[in-house]
Amino acid sequence: FTDAFAAGRSGGSITAGSHSRIFPNSRHQQLNLSLADFFFPDRNANTIADSVEKKESSRKLSLLNLLSKVPPNESTSRELTREILQAVSELEEECPTPIDEVIPSLAGNWELIWTAQDLSSLSSNNGQKNRNPFATFINPLENQSYSNKGGRSNPMLPQNVQDGLEDIGLLSNQNENENTIKSTQAIDLKKNRIRNVVSFAANNPTPLFSKEGKTRGFITVDVTGIANPSDARKIDVKFDKCRVSILDSPVDLSIPLGVVGPTGWLRTGYVDNDIRITRGHKGSVFILSRTAKSRG
Repeated sequence: FTDAFAAGRSGGSITAGSHSRIFPNSRHQQLNLSLADFFFPDRNANTIADSVEKKESSRKLSLLNLLSKVPPNESTSRELTREILQAVSELEEECPTPIDEVIPSLAGNWELIWTAQDLSSLSSNNGQKNRNPFATFINPLENQSYSNKGGRSNPMLPQNVQDGLEDIGLLSNQNENENTIKSTQAIDLKKNRIRNVVSFAANNPTPLFSKEGKTRGFITVDVTGIANPSDARKIDVKFDKCRVSILDSPVDLSIPLGVVGPTGWLRTGYVDNDIRITRGHKGSVFILSRTAKSRG
C-alpha cells in the first residue's frame, strides 16, 4: 500500500449559519486553508458554512472548530485539550457508520490531525500504563500516552523532549505556520497491515545531512492489525518493524521487532467519509482525516 502524505492544515474558525469566509487567527493569518476547506474542497467559497452545516452534525462542526484552534509545532493548552476531548466523547455517541461497517471503513490513507491522552479512558485498562521506553520510541503515534500536559497535532518524541527541541528552534521556528512533523497512516485490510509514517524536518544550518537548512527524514512503523473477534470496533495490533531514515545521509536503519514487538489494540468510536476517532490501549485518543486519495 502507499504511504500517505496529505496536504497541511491551518487554524481558523467555522461558524454555523455564517456566509462569510473563515477568518484565520493571528497565528495562521497567512494561510487560506481551514479544516472545513480540507474536508470539503469542492464547495463554493461563499457558502462554506452552509455546505458544512448541511453535511455535518453540530457536534462534528463543534469539534472541527476546536481543532482549528490547535497551534502548530507546540503542545495544545490544557483547557483546549479538555474541550477537544469533551467534544470527542460527544461525537462518539453519534457515529453514522453501522457497527459492522466500522472496520471496513478504516481502509485507506489517513493523516493525524491531533492526539492526546484521555486519563478517564485508562480506567478501562484497570489503570495500567505501559511505560516501556523502547515501546515509546517504536510507536511514535502513541507517545502522547506518556504525558498529561496537553494534546498535540504533531507527536514524534516524548512530549517533554519534543517541547524542549521546539523551544530551542531545532524542530521548528516561531514563524512557521505548518507542522514540521506530520504523521500519516495507511491501512490495508486485505493484508492485515498498518503502516505509520512520521516525517520530520529539523533545522540544521550546517551542510551535514541538510538541504536548504533542513535535515529531513522519517520514521516508519509496520504493524499487523487483525479484527478483534469480540468487538466489531476494535483491531488487535502487533508491532513488527521500525525504520528510521534521514534523507541525504547514510542513516537508514530497519529494525525487525519479532517477539519483542509490543502488542495492543485500537478501537474506533467514530468514522465517516472525512474523519475518524480512534482510541488506543494506553489511553490515547487519535483524530485523523482521510487524505484526498482515499476520501470518496
